Amino acid sequence: MRTALALFSLFLGLLIITSCEKELINDVYDNTPTGNFKAFTDDFRDLYGAFNAKKLNWDSLSMFYAGRINDHTSSDSLYRVFCAMLNTLNDGHADLWAPQYGHFRSWNRRNKPFFVGREGMNMNDIVVLQNLLKSKYLKDEFQSGQFSGWQFFYGTIQYEQKAWGYICIPTFNIADYPVSFIQEAVNHFNTLDGVIIDLRFNQGGRTDAFVSTHNRFGSVETLYLKSRFRNGPRPDDFTPLADHRVRPHTNSLKNKPIAILTNAYTASSSDHFVLAMKTQPNVITVGDTTCGAFSAVIERILPNGWKYRLGAQEVYAPDGNLLTDSRGQYLEGIGIVPDFAVNDNWAMINNKNDLVLEKALSEISKIH
Repeated sequence: MRTALALFSLFLGLLIITSCEKELINDVYDNTPTGNFKAFTDDFRDLYGAFNAKKLNWDSLSMFYAGRINDHTSSDSLYRVFCAMLNTLNDGHADLWAPQYGHFRSWNRRNKPFFVGREGMNMNDIVVLQNLLKSKYLKDEFQSGQFSGWQFFYGTIQYEQKAWGYICIPTFNIADYPVSFIQEAVNHFNTLDGVIIDLRFNQGGRTDAFVSTHNRFGSVETLYLKSRFRNGPRPDDFTPLADHRVRPHTNSLKNKPIAILTNAYTASSSDHFVLAMKTQPNVITVGDTTCGAFSAVIERILPNGWKYRLGAQEVYAPDGNLLTDSRGQYLEGIGIVPDFAVNDNWAMINNKNDLVLEKALSEISKIH
């Protein structure tokens, strides 16, 4: 007997919610290699939203790998089959967690290091960057707050005889998201010449957090995205398209130039924040291509206890066409290319230079 817990995390903002919706679904699958394989492939077949957008035939893929699975298949082999199938999706919200093997991400840039010239993904390295931002660029004069262990901070950078606001938003994924702190920053930024919003390494989170934030940095109401959910087992079973808009807060930023700093770990709700802000006037993006994780997420549990996630949505540009890049590739797993491409370079950070921030300062000063 399998009990699958589906956590519908509505990252895309169809409704502003403060917690995941939970639905308990009871299906009968044996806790055997073939039972687990069928549970996994059936769920993706019935719930995954991007097969048509990505031009993928899941039934053919399932039939190919089914020939490798029987009731004597080892856990090692089953895990490798699931990873191979996920790898074909290249999806920022398709993952597998198996206690004895770890976490596998479908996203094809999953092994990309945080910094060029520095192996691995060490959170302490991000602290080094943030300390440089505070000491060199903000001159140790900044406002900060700790929220669920995450430090948010903002201040003023003097550049080209002008004053530019800077804010580090490290996450959208906390229950005590600091809306008041963000508003205090916006109030300060309205007295300055423009704003730099740093979303590097912000891997997303709650719908209400990123929506409230883009509504405070946006200055005009715009439509930035359309989406629909899978709602049945047939490939064309979807809800009607829903609109996603920027609706500026009464006390939002007022028509200031904005530069948003991004990298490969700017993901999920941060992807959506970038999309939303790119519909605003005088906004540029600087850094590396974002993760590209746009769909709402369902989390499932296999009979053997392994957990996996899949995206249940299909996303569209405001014109009603699928959300794609300049080459026509669906953006899930591909990401948003910056207006000005600059990598986070570890050697330069150790030399006390943040090339991404410096490029943003150079380019935003041309807007103003």
